[in-house]
Amino acid sequence: MDVLIRKRIIKALLLVLTVFAIGTVGFYVLLDNLKLIDALYLTVVTLATVGYGDFSPHINMPPNGNPYVIKLFAILIILVGMGSVLYGLSVFTEYLVSGDLARRRNEKRMSKLISSLKDHYIVCGGGRSGYYIMQELKKTLRPFMVIEKSEERIMELQQEFNDLLFIKGDATQDDTIDQAGIENASGIIAVLPDEKDNLFIVMSMAQKKSKLDNRLRIAAKVENFRKMAPKMENAGADCIISPELISSRRMVSEMFRPSVTTFLDRMLNDDRAVIRVEEITVSDNSDLAGKTIKEAHIIERTGLLVVAIRKGAAGKFISNPGPEQTIEPNDVLISMGEMDKIITLRRLGEGI
Repeated sequence: MDVLIRKRIIKALLLVLTVFAIGTVGFYVLLDNLKLIDALYLTVVTLATVGYGDFSPHINMPPNGNPYVIKLFAILIILVGMGSVLYGLSVFTEYLVSGDLARRRNEKRMSKLISSLKDHYIVCGGGRSGYYIMQELKKTLRPFMVIEKSEERIMELQQEFNDLLFIKGDATQDDTIDQAGIENASGIIAVLPDEKDNLFIVMSMAQKKSKLDNRLRIAAKVENFRKMAPKMENAGADCIISPELISSRRMVSEMFRPSVTTFLDRMLNDDRAVIRVEEITVSDNSDLAGKTIKEAHIIERTGLLVVAIRKGAAGKFISNPGPEQTIEPNDVLISMGEMDKIITLRRLGEGI
């Protein structure tokens, strides 16, 4: 609520309460045989302008009372009281209208920010899986936004992510996906609780992907991997993730490669320095293209080692490439290091 409107509401309430107090005390003093509850009742009847059918100030006027004083007091209470009540109602109405306007302003601002996104990731579902995905996207400095039905859940996520970009809506609806800027997105991640909803999103996005030069990557979460993975793959998913399958493989790794898993855990969970294994695609206009690793001076310029190269983006992997290995356009460089250094290498690869 706007601070100014909050102050005005408090002021209006105090004014109305003051009028009620003055009216109650005034009738109690001016009339005989009245209890405080009777005086309050008389004040309410006066302000409500419903008349004095069952209770009239004139009946309780003292023998030496002046009827004109009582009438003037009643008139004053009516005028001031109704003015106070109307003022309070106007402030409350203004609050309702301004709240609606503020909501519309926020929605318009959010829509404008989302429409300006480029190469971002759309997370469909703000549950536990979506939360951890957004954490990783934030740590690796990738733009993202989330589509979530629950307003309560959105408020919880806003506590965790400053300036969270979101759409409150159903991710299975094409209109909602279009609002998320799908035409400029790099990927969409379907992590809704219902596998059928995730399958529907994959099918819908696969159709849109054919119109976007196949640039969009589609990832989906499944619970029943053996049953749902073939369906997701046939529907057009590029990446299918099963938490159950991943956790099982993790347990095996912990058994046979404890030092490796400990290293990876510390790398992923260390908040002091975000270190990741990343891939960088070399564009045609990059000055890395056509040079050997030695000639490109990657270590000197970024402080990173190239641990592998995938030839032609979809070809074979060359592990631990030597200094004489040539980097060609569309090659994918795989390196590990801090994110600021990775970003430097990515810019070199993109020719920025």
